Amino acid sequence: MNADAAERRRPASARKKDMQAGDRAARKVTRRPPHQNKSQNGRSKDRLIREDLSRQLCALITDGTYKPGDRITERELCERLNASRPSIRETLRQLEAEGLLDIYPNRGAVVRKLSTDTVLNLWEVRQALEAVAAERFARYGSPEQIERLDDAIRQMDAALRARDRKKIKLAKSGIFEAFAAGAQNDLLAAYIRQINVRLSFLWSSSLMVAGRPAESIKEMRALLVAIRNRSPEAARAAVILYNEHAKNIAIYALKMLEEQKEA
Repeated sequence: MNADAAERRRPASARKKDMQAGDRAARKVTRRPPHQNKSQNGRSKDRLIREDLSRQLCALITDGTYKPGDRITERELCERLNASRPSIRETLRQLEAEGLLDIYPNRGAVVRKLSTDTVLNLWEVRQALEAVAAERFARYGSPEQIERLDDAIRQMDAALRARDRKKIKLAKSGIFEAFAAGAQNDLLAAYIRQINVRLSFLWSSSLMVAGRPAESIKEMRALLVAIRNRSPEAARAAVILYNEHAKNIAIYALKMLEEQKEA
């Protein structure tokens, strides 16, 4: 008698009991212990807290609250950001890994200073990333995202006319966020954001050169027109032109800052 025939000859109640036992065993295997779910929820919560703190600290660097060479203490950040010291410590380590900070024993975190070579290297990468973003924005950007970029450029124009350095930095941050969002690629946006935070201390340098503020707005509007016309090639060309001019101004501003420190 084969196994199938023997199974059919067993009483139905016995077969049902075996099936129920198998179901219970399967549920034991697949069901996660309560403590495991709590542990995973705790890790997710910690990650979200660190991401929020990272964004807040990056914003403080971008708007000029902390400048290259400034020391940042854990205690100060705990009070400013209303966060625990372990969370702040993890955030500082994350930003150190991203190249925004240096952490020294018995001294704490310091906003990293950038040499001319480092600025040039960062700008080379930024230009390549933004060229891809411009093409993607022209292809995939929604009408709402295009209007958001238009509004950000208008705010930048107003800030430049007022020659308000803090508003210029906030407006430029708004432009970059609107531009990156239109590319429809979160990873690309994250890389652009990370580089721009490191270069943000140079964002108001256009005020140092006569005519550059108006020229920069003209270049941004050329990018906007290319995106509206759904022309990836023109959008790429516009963003490269803007980056080349902005890079030259930033290098000039960096040299001026270094000369002022040496004087």
